Amino acid sequence: MKGQYIYNFILLLVTVIIMIYFSTTRQAEETIIFFPIDPTLHFEDAATHVTAKTVNNKAYQVQWRTRSTLAEPAYLRQDVSLLYKNGDLIGILNKWRQHEQTIIQKDTKKERDSARYDAITFHYAEVHPNKDTFTSVQQMSQAKLYAITTPSFETFQRPVSAEQQQWQSVLDNNLNARLASRLNKSLTYFHIDKSQYETISLIELPTKANHIFRTFPSAKREEIIGKLWEGIYKQYILGIKTEDGTIIPAEGSSIPQILVAKDQSELLVLFTLQAGTPFMLRQQL
Repeated sequence: MKGQYIYNFILLLVTVIIMIYFSTTRQAEETIIFFPIDPTLHFEDAATHVTAKTVNNKAYQVQWRTRSTLAEPAYLRQDVSLLYKNGDLIGILNKWRQHEQTIIQKDTKKERDSARYDAITFHYAEVHPNKDTFTSVQQMSQAKLYAITTPSFETFQRPVSAEQQQWQSVLDNNLNARLASRLNKSLTYFHIDKSQYETISLIELPTKANHIFRTFPSAKREEIIGKLWEGIYKQYILGIKTEDGTIIPAEGSSIPQILVAKDQSELLVLFTLQAGTPFMLRQQL
């Protein structure tokens, strides 16, 4: 009887430890939260790379890599990266580490047809200068690649020949038309007046954030960007929660379009799911 009691106690203790472990791990993994920017820290490097090489005469392999290094170890380091092919999400990289400086991620995708690839990465760190103060550090990076399969396989980031310029024009026009069509569908679905907003796509954010948020002070811009990625991470990268409570993977969805209200009241994120259904996230400014 005593032995059975000890066995049950040990079993209960182990179960509790396992539950605490996985609960803590899950919480840390899902904790991109904007805190005031720490002016004493910076990323020594933060980059995203997309390259491609042939596998055989029918297929090629896209190589996607991210790397970031903080000036010193942080309580939490996390990088999340999104890879789009012709405007559709085909991959997510998401890695977090505690008390480390560097995060390196990589993945490969086997593809066949000519395409434009866009990758964007949010590099993040949560810092605890003391037990009562939480701060954060953030930076974005991006990469773009054109992969052409005819008449022979080649890749480029910027065209250097007339033929590459022609391919760039074809793929860019195709992407822009698809994004415009999906945006218009979402605007109609949610009854949004586009004239009241300025619009950029998520993949343009690293280079155009200062322009679209130009009416806000620099500290407020960082807050908007941080909270934007906080929302994208929780409601897009970790899965999209529909009205009936179903969680749908983000893969196959379109590049999110960011709409900033001209009266500085709100920010909208619009995209379509793989099935074509419009979806919206809203952030009060």
